[in-house]
Amino acid sequence: TLDRHRLHIVLDSYMQANFDQIIRQSGTHKHDSLKAPLTPTEVAERESFLPLMPPDQSVRWLSVGASLVDICPSGVDELESLMIQEEREAEVNGVDQYEKYILKVLTSSTTGSDDGAIQLTFFEGASDDDLLKGMFHAYAAHECMRNEVFREDDTTTIAKHSYDITKSQMPQFMNHLEERGWQMETGFVNVECGSSCRLKIQEV
Repeated sequence: TLDRHRLHIVLDSYMQANFDQIIRQSGTHKHDSLKAPLTPTEVAERESFLPLMPPDQSVRWLSVGASLVDICPSGVDELESLMIQEEREAEVNGVDQYEKYILKVLTSSTTGSDDGAIQLTFFEGASDDDLLKGMFHAYAAHECMRNEVFREDDTTTIAKHSYDITKSQMPQFMNHLEERGWQMETGFVNVECGSSCRLKIQEV
């Protein structure tokens, strides 16, 4: 399975190995031009288990499952601004469809950390593919901030650019995972902890 620590190892190495192609140039690339993600065996060799210590550095910049109050302190208007609309072709009966997560980019001046931070919260009903997509988006956004691809305070552009990257790269990334031996079965992704929140939109 891909828990948060294993997925961090996969995504961190994948983004760094393919930085120029993925982050600098959003768009579709040939499948064989990207370096493949690590295999389960390679990830197992890099896993870290230290008592009372976080297993990796992602805890410093990535919050998964923040509550609605934490991620949208300004209320409904802020929530609506963070919801990510899918392509027009994804409409169902003329109703816009949205991604099963919201992502908020926080600048270093806001967080006090050098690389800024990302808040990522999923909606109820998010599938394994949605979890992978949200995490990929978060890591792409973080790479944009960490490498100063855009102005540090241009959080809207960072979120949009990293989402465009995610849309173009996810099919190849998913194929890569399968080719590298990851068992893509229901329940294979687990990136939330017991205190993580999920959002639910009530229809009226």
